[in-house]
Amino acid sequence: MPVLTGVRRRRALLSMAAVTALLATTSGCTDDPGPSGGDWHPAPVVDGAPLRAFTPDSWWNTPVPSDAPTHPDSDAILEYMSTAREAGEGCVRLAGAEDSPWGQPVYWAQPGDPGYRVEVDNADPPPELRDLRIPSGAKAADNNDGSMTIFDVERGYTVALTDAAYDADTNKWSASGATVTYLDSDGLDARIGESSDPRNVGSHRGNNAAVMMVRYDEVEFGRIDHVLKVASGPAVSRRAVFPMVGSDGNSKDPAAPPQGLRFRIKPSIDLDDLGLEPQALVIATALQEYGFYIGDSGGVTALKLEDTRLEGRGELWSIPADALCELPLSPRFWQALPEGYLANG
Repeated sequence: MPVLTGVRRRRALLSMAAVTALLATTSGCTDDPGPSGGDWHPAPVVDGAPLRAFTPDSWWNTPVPSDAPTHPDSDAILEYMSTAREAGEGCVRLAGAEDSPWGQPVYWAQPGDPGYRVEVDNADPPPELRDLRIPSGAKAADNNDGSMTIFDVERGYTVALTDAAYDADTNKWSASGATVTYLDSDGLDARIGESSDPRNVGSHRGNNAAVMMVRYDEVEFGRIDHVLKVASGPAVSRRAVFPMVGSDGNSKDPAAPPQGLRFRIKPSIDLDDLGLEPQALVIATALQEYGFYIGDSGGVTALKLEDTRLEGRGELWSIPADALCELPLSPRFWQALPEGYLANG
C-alpha cells in the first residue's frame, strides 16, 4: 500500500491580514540571541502549523498523484544521476548536516528590524531591495555561495540572496544575486509568462527563497508540504524546463537532466520499512509526496538544510549527511517526471 495514503493536507495559505495579526504576537527577539548578539525571530505558526508560502494550487505546493506519468528516459536519467562523474554515493545528501557549512540560514524579518538598501551586482535589482528588512546580527552562509533566505511576511515576500555580505564599517549589505517572490502568489518567476505576480523577479533562474532548503520548523512540525530544490552533482543540461527559466549547466550528455526536471520517490516504496531517522523520514515523505526539482549545479547532489547554527540557535539537526542514502537515485526507488510536468494540469 502506498505510504502516503490518507496523509492529511495542511491548511490553505493564510490571508495576509491573518499573518499580519500573527506578527504582532511573535515580533521581537528570542531569549537566545545569536553569537553576534543579533536578533533571531521565530518562524510564524498559525493554527498550529508552519507558514506555507504560495497559493495551495501552485506548482510548488501541488502533490504528485500516485499515477503520475514517467519521463520516457527516466531510467537513463537516474542512471546518469547515480553513476556519472560527481555522483558521489549516488544519492541525495543533506548539505548542512554534521557541521557542514553548506546549509542555508533563514531569517524572519519583523517590524522594528533595520532596513537596508542592498547593493546587488545587477543593473536592475528588484525594488524591494531598496529597503529590505534584515534582523540585526543576521549572517549569510559561510561558504562559496554566501546564500541566505529572508521572509518578510508583513510585507508579503521572501528574498533569496547569493554572496550576501554585511559590512559593519558602512552598515551595508551587498549581494551578487537576489530574487523576490511574493507569498500570496503562485511563486513562479514572472519571466515564465504564467506567473500570477509580475513582481516575482530576480537572478536565480526561476528558483525562489522558500524552497531552497528544508526549514527546521517544518521538520519539527512533522510535515513539509511543498516541493524542494536539489543541486545536482553530475553536470546538468544547458536546457531548462518549467518552472526554471535558465540553467547554469553545460553538459551535452543526452542523459543529463535539464534544470527544472522533477523527481519523486515512488509511491510504492514503504518509507517506514527503511529505518530512517525521524527527521530523515519527514524529509523523505515530502520527497515522495511532492518530490524535488533540479534547481542548481553543485559538487555533490544535495538538498540544503536550514543552518540553525549560523542563526545562533545551535545544532538542531540530528541526522547525518547521508541520511537519505538508503534511497539511492535508482529506478527502484525514484521516478523522473516528464519535462514541464504539471501535477494539477
